[in-house]
Amino acid sequence: MAQLFSLGHIRVMLTITFQILELVSFVALLVLFWRVSGWPKWRIRVIVYGWALVFVYTLFWAAILPMSLRGIMDSHELVAAFPDGTIAAAALFGGWFWPMIVVVIRNYRDHKRIGDDHVA
Repeated sequence: MAQLFSLGHIRVMLTITFQILELVSFVALLVLFWRVSGWPKWRIRVIVYGWALVFVYTLFWAAILPMSLRGIMDSHELVAAFPDGTIAAAALFGGWFWPMIVVVIRNYRDHKRIGDDHVA
């Protein structure tokens, strides 16, 4: 019987784990935007601060974390596990999009709920 956990399997699992963590942390970031956009007078701030937070998030996942794992993972695994650096540049120019979408949906939901309350 072959080894249950060879070094290759562990590296593949590490790559998949990092991709899952990246997705879960992005969803957590969107939930944070949702929660904060409900605060009074914070809709525009969520877009501005959210843009900066999305940029820092992508910078962490695309540059900082892969550089810190250079001795642990080889270059092929780093390319497979983490996005390339262009995602950080895209977040710099378009990182306002995700917070804005969350704020628009929250704003629409709040106005729809207020409208339903006045009808009853």
